[in-house]
Amino acid sequence: MQAAVLLYKERFYLFDGEKFSSIEPSKAKKFRIGALVPVRYVITLTFRLPSSIDQERLAVQVELKMYNEGGLDPNKEYVIDYLVYQMPQEEDYLIEAFALCKEDVDPLFEPYVGQIGFLDLLFPRFIAYESLYVDTKSQRNDLIIYLGAEEAFGVVYQKGRYIGYRTIDSLSKLSKAMGIELTLLKTLLVQNGLVQSRYAPEQMHIFDMVQEHFFKMVEKLAYAINHKRSFYGLERIDRIVLDFEGELIEGLDSLFDSFGISGVEYERLVCCSVEPKQSSLATQAYYVLQYDRLPQKINLNFYERGVPWYRYELFRYGIAVIFAILVVGGFWLYLDIQESKIQEAIGLKRRELTSIKSTNKKSLAKLRKLKKEKKELQNKIVALQRENEIIEETLEAIPFIQKAKLDRERMINDVIKALYTYRLSTKSIDQNGTREVLVDLVSKDEQRDRIAAFMRYLLQRRYKNVQTKKIQRKDGLYESVVKVAP
Repeated sequence: MQAAVLLYKERFYLFDGEKFSSIEPSKAKKFRIGALVPVRYVITLTFRLPSSIDQERLAVQVELKMYNEGGLDPNKEYVIDYLVYQMPQEEDYLIEAFALCKEDVDPLFEPYVGQIGFLDLLFPRFIAYESLYVDTKSQRNDLIIYLGAEEAFGVVYQKGRYIGYRTIDSLSKLSKAMGIELTLLKTLLVQNGLVQSRYAPEQMHIFDMVQEHFFKMVEKLAYAINHKRSFYGLERIDRIVLDFEGELIEGLDSLFDSFGISGVEYERLVCCSVEPKQSSLATQAYYVLQYDRLPQKINLNFYERGVPWYRYELFRYGIAVIFAILVVGGFWLYLDIQESKIQEAIGLKRRELTSIKSTNKKSLAKLRKLKKEKKELQNKIVALQRENEIIEETLEAIPFIQKAKLDRERMINDVIKALYTYRLSTKSIDQNGTREVLVDLVSKDEQRDRIAAFMRYLLQRRYKNVQTKKIQRKDGLYESVVKVAP
């Protein structure tokens, strides 16, 4: 039977692609075993490397980057894995690397490793959704939002390919910030969602808090999506998938309208024909089951399965030697000789390994020193170049002064036209040169949708950054500070 085992909440579950069943640790050893790593323990770093280097050198460069720029402690043990993206029309790889510290996860997994001796896979939840696409060739761009009690994030899959994630506030953190019980928050989200008419008058303060917090979460995800556009040519989001205990939060998708993400499909997570509440767990188990077929995969595992003793070359060699000695009748003498040779070879290899480690450590220290000196020289060169650039820029800036004046006037005119078009009132309009305009809008409850229409109008005028910095409700009025930047 093709199946895999998932370690989840202190128990082992066997999954065959359609259903779950409990399994004893002693029997679980026959199958591939995987477990989730909390996202908070995963260190992530994105950077570029030349595509001309071979795979062995690439792995070395990734490790150096993670130690030098990712903040890894040389005195601790880490496992590092990474994904490689070939940038279109460029000669660089875009690398997204991940590191996990053994000190962080030992308390979580050592009790189970003590029972069965190993784990095959350790992976973060955001890469598990890769299993949703293993049997299909998706042409859609998906934003998958996971809302859990202890962690939450949004992850983007471009045509079935993982391209990045962004953490957001967990439900526990939200409930604490709003001063309500976690159970009550979940109930309100399932029953009332983000629909104002479903909240009783005495619950309006809760609705305002829920809407404010979720608006900030959506804002973070929208910025992350816009950041990915330039790297991966992400044109749009076609579908929003919610992973929230098999439920949907009505109205969540409409919050994305203010950020130009509209007209998308909105649905709950579905996987492997299991019940909706088991879909999230099935996604993880299916990742373990289909691991060999995945085009992109991450394994941050410290507890690898050992090779069976009968597969070791030394064992096979020993059997052949014993047979030969028995044939010639010199078993004990020959075995003693072979043992001495093996011990001598082991000692030699250990000395060679110690020497290599010492050399590598010295080389790494020398490399860091050279890199520091190089950086100091580069800083001096940059300073001199900057002095020359300042002189050149001063001379070249004169023709652009008039253009900057026209840009400022155009921004103000567009804002005033939008205010007039949607009949919005404003407390103030502040302009910071040609970089941005801050518009303090005021609207009644029934006019709140005009704020979103005001922002969409400016987005259609080709302003790339139109966002709400602050929104608050007081005495039946909504006040919203909108930032507009070219």
